[in-house]
Amino acid sequence: MRKFLALLSLGFSLVSAESLELNSLLSSINNYKYETPQGRQMKVPKSTRLVIFAFEKDTGALANDFLGTQDPFYMSKHRAIFIADINRMPTIITNMFALPKMRKYKHLVYLHYEDQFENYIPHKEEQLTLARFKEGKVESITYISTTKELQAAIQK
Repeated sequence: MRKFLALLSLGFSLVSAESLELNSLLSSINNYKYETPQGRQMKVPKSTRLVIFAFEKDTGALANDFLGTQDPFYMSKHRAIFIADINRMPTIITNMFALPKMRKYKHLVYLHYEDQFENYIPHKEEQLTLARFKEGKVESITYISTTKELQAAIQK
């Protein structure tokens, strides 16, 4: 009976979840929980113009490697944030290796741990998802896979 109720509630949550698409509100991203590698709870700032999403280790590394070469305030200057969905990473790997490494980053990373996120944010394998916002609404969603594309998108 418990399994049935769990499946039923999961079904309802999936039906009620809307996908991020053009004209979606920036505030809708705040329906999910984010925290820094240091454990601080975060919300997406209202002034954000670009949200970069990573769903895989390699795309996260691409973003982190690039951002690691920039000024610590590079993202905030460009009104951009980086969200890494790490829900598929085993907890022991997260706690023993990933979080200690991420705590050393000079740039801010929003971490997301829940599995529903990848159903909400459109994404493609081996690519970062970029959601550009204008006046609080999604203006465009694009996908990139190189450092040059990432730099151009942030500086746009």
